[in-house]
Amino acid sequence: MNEMDQSISFEEGKPCPLPIAGHGGGLSFSPNGDMLLLAALPSPSEAQLKAWTGKWQAKLIIESEFPSIPIFAIGGEDWLLETPCNPIQQEMESPGFCEALYNKEDYNMVAILTDLDTNIIKKITHVELDEMFIERMVLSWNPYKTKGDEYTKTYSDENFVTKINEIFKMKSSQELWRTSW
Repeated sequence: MNEMDQSISFEEGKPCPLPIAGHGGGLSFSPNGDMLLLAALPSPSEAQLKAWTGKWQAKLIIESEFPSIPIFAIGGEDWLLETPCNPIQQEMESPGFCEALYNKEDYNMVAILTDLDTNIIKKITHVELDEMFIERMVLSWNPYKTKGDEYTKTYSDENFVTKINEIFKMKSSQELWRTSW
Protein backbone atom coordinates (compact mmCIF):
# COMPACT_ATOMS: atom_id res chain seq x y z
CA MET A 1 0.00 0.00 0.00
CA ASN A 2 1.47 3.36 -0.93
CA GLU A 3 1.13 6.58 1.08
CA MET A 4 -1.75 7.87 -1.05
CA ASP A 5 -3.87 4.86 -0.10
CA GLN A 6 -3.50 5.47 3.61
CA SER A 7 -5.91 7.78 5.38
CA ILE A 8 -5.15 9.75 8.51
CA SER A 9 -7.08 8.67 11.57
CA PHE A 10 -7.23 10.08 15.07
CA GLU A 11 -7.75 7.89 18.11
CA GLU A 12 -7.63 8.75 21.80
CA GLY A 13 -4.57 7.24 23.48
CA LYS A 14 -2.62 7.04 20.20
CA PRO A 15 0.02 9.41 18.80
CA CYS A 16 -1.30 12.36 16.79
CA PRO A 17 -0.53 11.60 13.11
CA LEU A 18 -0.19 15.29 12.17
CA PRO A 19 2.45 17.68 13.44
CA ILE A 20 1.19 20.46 15.71
CA ALA A 21 3.32 23.57 15.55
CA GLY A 22 3.97 25.02 18.96
CA HIS A 23 1.58 25.46 21.86
CA GLY A 24 -2.15 26.18 21.54
CA GLY A 25 -4.53 25.38 18.73
CA GLY A 26 -4.77 25.50 14.99
CA LEU A 27 -7.64 25.14 12.55
CA SER A 28 -7.58 23.35 9.24
CA PHE A 29 -10.21 22.62 6.64
CA SER A 30 -10.82 19.95 4.05
CA PRO A 31 -11.92 20.84 0.49
CA ASN A 32 -15.43 19.68 1.43
CA GLY A 33 -15.60 22.14 4.34
CA ASP A 34 -14.89 19.85 7.28
CA MET A 35 -13.30 21.73 10.19
CA LEU A 36 -10.53 20.26 12.34
CA LEU A 37 -9.09 21.90 15.44
CA LEU A 38 -5.82 20.44 16.68
CA ALA A 39 -4.62 21.67 20.05
CA ALA A 40 -1.50 20.79 22.00
CA LEU A 41 -1.08 21.52 25.70
CA PRO A 42 1.63 20.28 28.04
CA SER A 43 0.15 17.59 30.31
CA PRO A 44 -3.56 18.56 30.13
CA SER A 45 -5.21 18.44 33.57
CA GLU A 46 -8.30 16.39 34.42
CA ALA A 47 -10.29 19.64 34.52
CA GLN A 48 -9.10 20.52 31.00
CA LEU A 49 -9.93 17.04 29.72
CA LYS A 50 -13.42 17.32 31.20
CA ALA A 51 -13.91 20.85 29.80
CA TRP A 52 -12.80 19.70 26.32
CA THR A 53 -15.87 17.50 26.04
CA GLY A 54 -18.16 20.08 27.66
CA LYS A 55 -19.86 23.22 26.38
CA TRP A 56 -18.02 25.34 23.81
CA GLN A 57 -18.69 28.90 22.68
CA ALA A 58 -17.26 30.49 19.54
CA LYS A 59 -16.64 34.12 18.63
CA LEU A 60 -14.63 36.04 16.05
CA ILE A 61 -11.89 38.55 16.77
CA ILE A 62 -12.28 41.30 14.20
CA GLU A 63 -9.44 43.69 13.34
CA SER A 64 -10.50 46.11 10.55
CA GLU A 65 -9.58 44.67 7.13
CA PHE A 66 -7.79 41.67 8.65
CA PRO A 67 -9.42 38.23 8.34
CA SER A 68 -11.37 37.37 11.49
CA ILE A 69 -9.73 35.10 14.07
CA PRO A 70 -11.85 32.35 15.64
CA ILE A 71 -11.66 32.24 19.44
CA PHE A 72 -13.24 29.49 21.52
CA ALA A 73 -14.29 29.37 25.17
CA ILE A 74 -13.89 25.77 26.27
CA GLY A 75 -16.05 24.57 29.16
CA GLY A 76 -16.67 28.18 30.24
CA GLU A 77 -14.93 31.50 29.79
CA ASP A 78 -11.87 30.66 31.90
CA TRP A 79 -10.20 28.69 29.09
CA LEU A 80 -9.94 30.66 25.86
CA LEU A 81 -8.23 29.31 22.74
CA GLU A 82 -7.46 31.61 19.84
CA THR A 83 -7.01 29.90 16.48
CA PRO A 84 -5.46 32.31 13.97
CA CYS A 85 -5.75 30.95 10.46
CA ASN A 86 -4.51 32.55 7.23
CA PRO A 87 -7.33 32.07 4.67
CA ILE A 88 -4.94 32.38 1.74
CA GLN A 89 -2.90 29.43 3.04
CA GLN A 90 -6.06 27.40 3.70
CA GLU A 91 -7.36 28.14 0.21
CA MET A 92 -4.12 26.94 -1.35
CA GLU A 93 -4.25 23.74 0.73
CA SER A 94 -8.01 23.14 0.35
CA PRO A 95 -9.41 25.05 -2.63
CA GLY A 96 -13.04 26.07 -2.24
CA PHE A 97 -13.21 25.26 1.48
CA CYS A 98 -15.10 28.49 2.30
CA GLU A 99 -17.94 27.77 -0.11
CA ALA A 100 -18.05 24.12 0.97
CA LEU A 101 -18.16 25.10 4.65
CA TYR A 102 -20.87 27.70 4.07
CA ASN A 103 -23.00 25.22 2.10
CA LYS A 104 -23.07 22.55 4.82
CA GLU A 105 -26.36 21.82 6.57
CA ASP A 106 -24.77 21.26 9.97
CA TYR A 107 -21.74 23.09 11.27
CA ASN A 108 -19.56 20.76 13.31
CA MET A 109 -15.89 20.88 14.14
CA VAL A 110 -13.79 17.95 15.28
CA ALA A 111 -11.64 19.14 18.19
CA ILE A 112 -8.61 17.05 19.15
CA LEU A 113 -6.61 17.70 22.33
CA THR A 114 -3.06 16.36 22.32
CA ASP A 115 -0.47 16.26 25.08
CA LEU A 116 2.33 18.52 23.84
CA ASP A 117 4.95 16.55 25.80
CA THR A 118 4.03 13.06 24.54
CA ASN A 119 2.13 13.78 21.26
CA ILE A 120 -0.60 11.43 22.55
CA ILE A 121 -4.23 12.31 21.76
CA LYS A 122 -6.04 12.83 25.07
CA LYS A 123 -9.57 13.82 23.96
CA ILE A 124 -11.59 14.05 20.77
CA THR A 125 -14.91 15.83 20.69
CA HIS A 126 -17.37 17.14 18.12
CA VAL A 127 -18.32 20.79 18.58
CA GLU A 128 -21.52 22.16 17.08
CA LEU A 129 -21.00 25.68 15.80
CA ASP A 130 -23.57 28.42 15.31
CA GLU A 131 -24.61 29.21 11.73
CA MET A 132 -24.05 32.94 12.30
CA PHE A 133 -20.47 32.27 13.46
CA ILE A 134 -19.76 30.32 10.25
CA GLU A 135 -21.43 32.94 8.03
CA ARG A 136 -19.41 35.79 9.54
CA MET A 137 -16.17 33.82 9.39
CA VAL A 138 -16.69 32.89 5.73
CA LEU A 139 -17.58 36.48 4.80
CA SER A 140 -14.44 37.75 6.50
CA TRP A 141 -12.24 35.09 4.96
CA ASN A 142 -13.64 34.96 1.45
CA PRO A 143 -14.91 38.38 0.36
CA TYR A 144 -13.96 37.75 -3.26
CA LYS A 145 -14.43 34.60 -5.29
CA THR A 146 -10.96 34.43 -6.76
CA LYS A 147 -8.06 32.01 -6.62
CA GLY A 148 -6.43 31.56 -3.23
CA ASP A 149 -3.31 33.43 -4.26
CA GLU A 150 -5.48 36.42 -5.15
CA TYR A 151 -7.33 36.49 -1.83
CA THR A 152 -5.26 39.38 -0.65
CA LYS A 153 -1.83 40.62 -1.54
CA THR A 154 -1.59 42.10 1.95
CA TYR A 155 -1.25 38.96 4.06
CA SER A 156 1.61 36.71 3.08
CA ASP A 157 2.50 34.13 5.73
CA GLU A 158 5.08 36.52 7.20
CA ASN A 159 2.70 39.50 7.21
CA PHE A 160 -0.02 37.35 8.71
CA VAL A 161 2.20 36.21 11.61
CA THR A 162 3.37 39.78 12.21
CA LYS A 163 -0.22 41.06 12.34
CA ILE A 164 -1.29 38.21 14.67
CA ASN A 165 1.57 39.04 17.03
CA GLU A 166 0.54 42.72 17.03
CA ILE A 167 -3.09 41.83 17.85
CA PHE A 168 -2.13 39.56 20.74
CA LYS A 169 0.35 42.06 22.17
CA MET A 170 -2.34 44.77 22.29
CA LYS A 171 -4.98 42.80 24.20
CA SER A 172 -5.17 39.80 26.51
CA SER A 173 -7.24 36.76 25.59
CA GLN A 174 -9.95 37.91 28.02
CA GLU A 175 -10.09 41.36 26.39
CA LEU A 176 -10.22 39.83 22.93
CA TRP A 177 -13.05 37.53 24.02
CA ARG A 178 -15.06 40.38 25.56
CA THR A 179 -14.72 42.58 22.49
CA SER A 180 -15.42 39.83 19.93
CA TRP A 181 -18.73 38.89 18.37
